[in-house]
Amino acid sequence: MLTVAEQIAQGKLVCPRTRQALRLLGEEVVTVDGGRRYPCRNGVPILLADAERFSAYRTEAGGSMFREYEALPATVHRWLAALDRLLARQGDFRSPEAVVAFDATVAAQPPDALCLSVGGGPLRVHPNLVNLNLDAFANVDVVGDAYELPYADGAVDAVYCEAVLEHLEDPRQAVGEMFRVLRAGGQLFAATPFLQGFHAYPGHYQNFTLLGHDRLFVSQGFEILSSGACVGPTVMLSDLAALYCRTYLPTRLLSRGAQRLVVLASLLVRPLDRRLNRSPDAHVLASTIYAHARKPG
Repeated sequence: MLTVAEQIAQGKLVCPRTRQALRLLGEEVVTVDGGRRYPCRNGVPILLADAERFSAYRTEAGGSMFREYEALPATVHRWLAALDRLLARQGDFRSPEAVVAFDATVAAQPPDALCLSVGGGPLRVHPNLVNLNLDAFANVDVVGDAYELPYADGAVDAVYCEAVLEHLEDPRQAVGEMFRVLRAGGQLFAATPFLQGFHAYPGHYQNFTLLGHDRLFVSQGFEILSSGACVGPTVMLSDLAALYCRTYLPTRLLSRGAQRLVVLASLLVRPLDRRLNRSPDAHVLASTIYAHARKPG
């Protein structure tokens, strides 16, 4: 994984508004002409051109995402990261095609490649990934906006984006930015909810069908290498049943208790997705769908 200093030295990390090269200057990152200055927080550059947009995100859903992310100590984040890696491979029984696509996009990259996780953190799902998010949460390497990625044209070798596009009011603009910063021939892996309940974290604007997800990336210039169900129908049913109990059953004791029972019971049936995800119709009732795409060139 390239460090921030290496990204700056190689001219990959730039001003999000002017696209000028940057230089480190003490506790700041400064454009080469000195016209724009950005702070660093514990070595993390805060490359946000639109402070008002950042403030608006912070207050959405009562600021719940920011409170939770900032409240957890680093050791808890490490445990969660390990659990997330385990679930990504086993617990949510994602389709073999999605696993292969992720590995081809991220895991197969050489050590000097720049693999950008748009919306990454507070977990780091793979050591190759540079996490970009709206605030300096744990494991976030660069603070930036998906609508104005602080990277030069063609500077990024691979892009990973999971459980992010549903939270963006204008996902087309964000995907266009991913296309811009990706080098010719570079690959992208994106996974986005299809059948999931509303989760304003901080906002939740849309889910995607497989067709709509593919069209989103094609509309911005990508060519689709593969796409389909990522997390399948059985996980979808169990997750929605648990959410139903938590949301609609009376009293906190009953709703939380029923939710936990549903989660425990679902552990017995979730393995069915090992078979169902191999069906060409798995996307019809999938929890999430994926796209493996490439920038032509």
